Amino acid sequence: MAQQFLKHIAPAHVYVYMRDICIACTFLLLLCPCTAEKKAASYTLEDIVAPQYYEQLVTQRRIVCVHEALQNELELVPKSLYAERAHKNRVAHTDGYIIECLYLVDKSELVKNSTTGETVDTSIDAVSQIVRSISKMEGMTYVSPATGTTRILYKRTYVMADMHDSTPVPDKTAGSADGIVLYVYQHDRLLGGCTYQINYYQSDTEIYMTFLNLTKMSFGIIKAVDEKQFRANMIIIDCGKQYLIYVGGEAGRKRIPLISNGINDAFYCRLNALYAWFIKQF
Repeated sequence: MAQQFLKHIAPAHVYVYMRDICIACTFLLLLCPCTAEKKAASYTLEDIVAPQYYEQLVTQRRIVCVHEALQNELELVPKSLYAERAHKNRVAHTDGYIIECLYLVDKSELVKNSTTGETVDTSIDAVSQIVRSISKMEGMTYVSPATGTTRILYKRTYVMADMHDSTPVPDKTAGSADGIVLYVYQHDRLLGGCTYQINYYQSDTEIYMTFLNLTKMSFGIIKAVDEKQFRANMIIIDCGKQYLIYVGGEAGRKRIPLISNGINDAFYCRLNALYAWFIKQF
């Protein structure tokens, strides 16, 4: 039909006609807010969890992978929209510390354990607001691997005005998280005062966060990690009746036998504490 229509149009007019169609199509693509990356498909666990970990995850609801020296390939990253970004958000090192955690939680459990006394919203938009509620991380707890006691992890945490201004500002929870960058101060029980950059990405079914330390991290008088040498990824994926949550962190510094176990324990406690805090926010 298009050929019959074009036969009756002069060649110059055909050119103008096709040019205008191309311009219009390009304009519409630029305007469309749902880019290929943001328009994520629905996931099932079988689609995105590595086969060798699937049964363990479904049975135990969590998997922890503490990497040995020189074991640098990430093992647990779900094969979802932001997987490639997570694999690229790495510290350049040939040795160092890498810990990954993968969790599975039913939405019905989030509702059951909610203490808000209100209708519980378990949508991805609710998740988006929770992970940007930095001030609510104040008082976050963790369990000490040495003593088994529960301790306060962060006694102070807030969003900074910008990278160079540590003035506290309100949490930025309105709208989509996609494209938001926050600069965050946290006073850690063990590491002291640390500043982080957090980048957020959001699709219809997924939230992805990256963490980068902008200040050094120390164990008392021992400098453990230089600035910009700690990176972490957090991916939260809506799988229908469940959320799949990946949290992984790595430090790019040469291992020191005297403190290696302490660094691994410290990183695991913080990753696990982040997950435990998250599921209590509904």
